[in-house]
Amino acid sequence: MDLAVELAKIDPSSKVQAEVVQNLQFRRADHHVADLLSSAHDETWELIARAGYAREIRDDAVAKRLQEIQSRLVGATTDPSQRLGLLFQQSADVPGRDTAIAAAIADQQFVANNPQSSWLYLAQRAAPAALLEGLRQRLAAGYDLPLHADDVLLGLDVVDQGPIVDAVLNTGREDRKINAAAALVGQTTIEALIDKFLTAAKALREDPSNRALSDEYMRIESRLHCTRPAIFAAVVLRKGESDDSNAVDALASLVAHHGVHGRGGDKPLVIDPTSRGAWIELLRRWAGTVLAIPTGGRRELSHVASAIGRLGFDELVPELKRLLDEDLLRLGNARAGRADALRRGDIVASSDASIIHDIQYRSSFIRIGGDAVAGVAAQYLEDRDFGISAALILKSISDRQLNVPESSFNRRWPWFDGVDTARKVRAASPRPAPANGLAAPIVAAIDGLARPEREKEDQLLAINLMRVGLGMPHGDHDDLVARVVALPQPLATKPMLLAAMVLDGQIIDADLVMQAIDDWLSVANQDPNAWHKRQETWEIEPWLELLPFSTRPEAIFEGLVKVKAFYGRDWAKRWERVLTVVAAIPGPLGDGLLLRLAREHRDIADDYTWMQAFLERGAVASVLLYLDLYNEGVFGRGPNGVDAWHIGRQLAAYAQRSPELNSELQTRYESIGDGPGRKVLEQFFGEAAGENDIIAMVKKYAATKQPYDGQMHRALEAVATEKVPIGEDSNAYNVYPAPVGELRKALFGMLYGSPTEAAIARRCLEEIDELRDEHGIAADDGRHPDVMSERPWPPEAKT
Repeated sequence: MDLAVELAKIDPSSKVQAEVVQNLQFRRADHHVADLLSSAHDETWELIARAGYAREIRDDAVAKRLQEIQSRLVGATTDPSQRLGLLFQQSADVPGRDTAIAAAIADQQFVANNPQSSWLYLAQRAAPAALLEGLRQRLAAGYDLPLHADDVLLGLDVVDQGPIVDAVLNTGREDRKINAAAALVGQTTIEALIDKFLTAAKALREDPSNRALSDEYMRIESRLHCTRPAIFAAVVLRKGESDDSNAVDALASLVAHHGVHGRGGDKPLVIDPTSRGAWIELLRRWAGTVLAIPTGGRRELSHVASAIGRLGFDELVPELKRLLDEDLLRLGNARAGRADALRRGDIVASSDASIIHDIQYRSSFIRIGGDAVAGVAAQYLEDRDFGISAALILKSISDRQLNVPESSFNRRWPWFDGVDTARKVRAASPRPAPANGLAAPIVAAIDGLARPEREKEDQLLAINLMRVGLGMPHGDHDDLVARVVALPQPLATKPMLLAAMVLDGQIIDADLVMQAIDDWLSVANQDPNAWHKRQETWEIEPWLELLPFSTRPEAIFEGLVKVKAFYGRDWAKRWERVLTVVAAIPGPLGDGLLLRLAREHRDIADDYTWMQAFLERGAVASVLLYLDLYNEGVFGRGPNGVDAWHIGRQLAAYAQRSPELNSELQTRYESIGDGPGRKVLEQFFGEAAGENDIIAMVKKYAATKQPYDGQMHRALEAVATEKVPIGEDSNAYNVYPAPVGELRKALFGMLYGSPTEAAIARRCLEEIDELRDEHGIAADDGRHPDVMSERPWPPEAKT
């Protein structure tokens, strides 16, 4: 470090001097920093001040000068983003710092949504109060807010007068950034917004085709959805005691959807706990109001039902059931009226006949949950309009009891990664008793519906109910399942039922699946608009992905050949789902199918998907299988082929979870030829090499007359150093020396082998010494590679 300081002092480049200062500061070399800066260029001081080192340097005189330079730069900088960065570097006790930060954030020229900047995060850490004030000023001025600032705004006090309130109440124009400002308004303003909303709703009912009125109605609604939940709820509770069904409908809709366009829309509405009783009475009153309208529509019923669900009070289950019963009754009447109208030849028929609000009622029952809801849901399982929703309610209650995690929104059902476990459970003797009895009423309903004499709609309901029931804890109902599968309904109605059977651990009939594929192809080929079916794969792919779990798993190849022939070259499609399900089959069977699939149907997925399919199987054999295919050139070719570097990194990540992979890859490396597979393994060693891997590389390099290169250096660095993240999930890390005594001893012994091997071994020893100079020497690691040999190291030390 002394040498570095002396060289930097005479260097004409301020950037070089600043770089040296930063490296010295990283090593806490405070004396060296002060020494270098004592004769540094003025520009060097400015660069260091901009980098924010004033608070870290311990020398008082140096730190004071850097702070003075920072203050001067803040005053001279016109760009608010640069000024903000400088202010963040200052200590919190610098006079006027927070005021200046707020002003920079509120500056009209400040780019609040710069994706390359982390200013919002830095401001939350360095100056939270100044951040809030700056955002408040931006709102008052009507400037854009940064993304994800909603939670930050909750730290501000609400207001009921001033420019923010004026902007929020100005609903005559579209200005989406004002919606965020609605989080800052208080009760008086929210009450004024609700009055405007009720007025607009009434006017819109009288003039439903008024586009301008409809737009304003939606603007008011959006702003109300962004208000603070507890304050909003208190205002609605105070204004909600109305016998006007139209006002009840509008308010219930607001309660049901508050926050749905932001955060919290899927959670119960936040209310004052002391107001629970008042809310229960208000919702009961709303339910009575809309139920008492003899000629009312069904929309009002569903809005009140959704509001009940949003509050989630189990005391209101009877009211929710009454609303559902009335909705189903009115739906039946609307259908009968529509049928009569069609028979009479009337042109106009009620639109209520085609609208089913089962999702709203289902969601509300699920939010409430509990035994009372389960008892209600069981009563509707044979209802053609609400039977499936009733079963899903029971499943939701069961999942909640068993702490089943919610599935990802982006993950499409079915998920075949649990099939192996399901088959083992099924094979257990005796089979374990169900964890709860919530599937029992579903099974009873299916038993009554799945009969030849029942109508088509009942049989279809039985098919769909069985799909839900199989996903819940249940006893042995294989005979009933077989009866449902055999119902005289088209196979096109049963793919999800068969998928549920697979997930339940059953092995389905391959001939049945192939018959469904043949039926689909026959209909598609006769369709004059077959091009439409060739645009998508969603109809046929669910059948293909069932074949690997059938009585003939190899039938997947027969099915793929047929389906790919239908799509042809011009309409060729990817079939990633097929690859995913084959990769989900454990053991040698899965490896065999995956290997054949790669050789015969390489085109069904891209290189990256293939790599993930093999590596995520969680077995060393699958990893080696992929490596063989890559070495053969099955993968890694073409402009979109995965390269050796990416595969090496993936292997390193996998090796952390499966240490036995390391020895297997080393063995494979010793026997592999000079092809793509070797490059993959050497990239892997560059990420996660062990001492034996280095010896194997030296021998391989020597055998192929390959000189020491950067790849060998990366492998040595992986062995000789240990990178420890500075925090959980952090990309930054500290580098520590790792013990390499045995490796150095082995390399030292190779100096007396063949000239080529000795040259590479010597270079490796020298590189390790350089790494030890940079990062230190691990405990118990000697300076001499093998002092007991009595041979000098380095050889030049021999006298």
